[in-house]
Amino acid sequence: MAPQRRKRREADVPVAAFSDIAFLLIIFFIVAATLVQITGTVTEIPSGEKAQNKEEKETATVKLQNDRVLFNDKHVEMPELRERLGKLNLHQKTDDQKVVLLEASGNVTYQTYFDVMASISAAGGVTAILQEEE
Repeated sequence: MAPQRRKRREADVPVAAFSDIAFLLIIFFIVAATLVQITGTVTEIPSGEKAQNKEEKETATVKLQNDRVLFNDKHVEMPELRERLGKLNLHQKTDDQKVVLLEASGNVTYQTYFDVMASISAAGGVTAILQEEE
């Protein structure tokens, strides 16, 4: 009797589950990805020492006192502040001349503080924040 030949079976890789795994990975990456768009204003805060009296007169100053906005010690509303900052032509000045001092005291809302900083930045200025020494 002749020896029986065994039928060779081909090795099959089960691929039926690959589509399920791919689908689960897609869902995982969609859920794990952060889709938050960050908004804000880029601000450069220069370091420095207290200016002399002569330099303080040449530098524009914005003071926030409770609900009031003072530009060079004169009360202004936000549209007028933007107008006066625009007239300074800060875009055309050198870095040292672009500085606008910002001083806050009392209960200033974050929105007012942000609006003033955004106005200074939009006019081409650089905000320097004054802080009282304790």
